[in-house]
Amino acid sequence: MIAQLSIQTPSGPQQVRLELARMGDDAELKKWKAPRHHSRPDLAADAVELARLAGKRWRYYLRRNEGATSLEELLEKTTANPTSEIGFILMAKAVGESVSPTLGVAWCRRTWCNHLVLDFLAVHPALNDPVGGYKGMGFGLFIGIAVVAEKLGCHLVWGEATESSCTFYQKLLGGTPVLDHFFFGAEALDALRRELPLRSKLKPKSQP
Repeated sequence: MIAQLSIQTPSGPQQVRLELARMGDDAELKKWKAPRHHSRPDLAADAVELARLAGKRWRYYLRRNEGATSLEELLEKTTANPTSEIGFILMAKAVGESVSPTLGVAWCRRTWCNHLVLDFLAVHPALNDPVGGYKGMGFGLFIGIAVVAEKLGCHLVWGEATESSCTFYQKLLGGTPVLDHFFFGAEALDALRRELPLRSKLKPKSQP
């Protein structure tokens, strides 16, 4: 397991485990479906598409022996070949009852110069409705990416931002303007990792 944290749901905090996908885990991504009622059907459709693309890309890397199914395997492969490109999926798995066993997914690649590229990040369409009452899953996934980066000794995470996601990355970067790309350097990654203890201690809404 990479980390465990809490997200907010309409019924209170939900514990979530962040871990690298193992063989067969991508089957859950194929089950994602948009809820019947969603205030942003476009966001719901994007989440379904990105999750399936992440699974497809991961299977391709595994067939080429360029994928990892655990943090230990990721470290072993990058140590054995320091300039290798290795892909992995970071999954957010619900602890206990939830709308889905898998609540979020991030497809990443460790590059030949030991940077991390985030190609796809998506949260379950039941969670990405702006008025649905869920908060924190996307942020939590990026905290997990920052933790993996630290394990690998990576000091940069970068990727492409879309028109609908650029404000999300801008918020994570403390307001730094983001257009069609983003860069998280060492300081930004450290700041994300410092959020983990706080995100692990969310209390039910009924408590002070």
